[in-house]
Amino acid sequence: MKNVLLSLVATLFATTSFAQNTVVVSLNHEGETMMFYGVGALQQAVTAAASGDIISLSSGTFNAANITKAITLRGVGIDNDNPTYIEGGFTINVTEEGSNRLTMEGIRCKGEVKLGGSFSSPQFVKCQFWRINGIANTDAVKEVMVVNCKVTEFFRLGGSTTVSLVNSYIAEPGVYENAHFMATNCIISKYCPSDQMQNSIWKNCIFWTTNSYSYRLPNSSKATSCIGIPNYYNMFENLTDSPNNITMAALTDVFTDFDWEGSWSDDWTFTLTEAGKAVKGTDGKEVGLYGGPMPFNLTLSYPLISKMEVDEQTDDNGKLKVEIGVK
Repeated sequence: MKNVLLSLVATLFATTSFAQNTVVVSLNHEGETMMFYGVGALQQAVTAAASGDIISLSSGTFNAANITKAITLRGVGIDNDNPTYIEGGFTINVTEEGSNRLTMEGIRCKGEVKLGGSFSSPQFVKCQFWRINGIANTDAVKEVMVVNCKVTEFFRLGGSTTVSLVNSYIAEPGVYENAHFMATNCIISKYCPSDQMQNSIWKNCIFWTTNSYSYRLPNSSKATSCIGIPNYYNMFENLTDSPNNITMAALTDVFTDFDWEGSWSDDWTFTLTEAGKAVKGTDGKEVGLYGGPMPFNLTLSYPLISKMEVDEQTDDNGKLKVEIGVK
């Protein structure tokens, strides 16, 4: 009985929120669970996995592994005291079509993630990336969804990709060929050439840059209920489709705790001042990360075990005492 119980919680065990002596990965395949240990555990799990499997990673740092299957990767959350890190760059290049969707949630990726393949609808949720880039000479992945994420260096994709950005922080977004962004309630930062912002739609977003990174959205894009920072030039002035409720403002008039020093800081929250909150989005809520359809929140969609205690033997009635804390 004890072994049966432990197998039921093995997948959750890999995403415990308490400190562990070693990093661990669990692979759930059709109800069966395999465990892998050490910094190379992610690669072992990916190799053993099939499309549709769930791979759960503990706190700690794992070596990167290229992904060619529509699997689900789960970490312990990017705001955890001991997050899940993937060290080094890797590619996501899934060439299969099917009902399974590639999903990543709760993971910090330190290296460049290259995205390509002919599959549809990958979903990245509550993750933090350094760079996301396209893979040259591949068919374009379709309908990329990015929700409650942070991309701190740049985000570039090409082909015919449609990228939906929802309540996320995106540094230097750019598209080429026929790709385009559809962004809602995002923070868009730093510089991107106008010819890499084509045919995109921006709703309830905040654009900010510095003096040396001046740019203007191209006339093929649309912006509605957005704020532009700084206010000494109008980054929306080239839009031929008259934008609605466009506001130009100084940095200190929009964010309560922002101190631009030229590089990303995990301390940035992008909380709006009262003046910033006064600018309403298309839905009547505030613009930026905390309004809109999915206000920025790093709580994971799956439970984490905070405590697990199992007695060594059953009691006189043949029952095994188990105490599990889940948050």
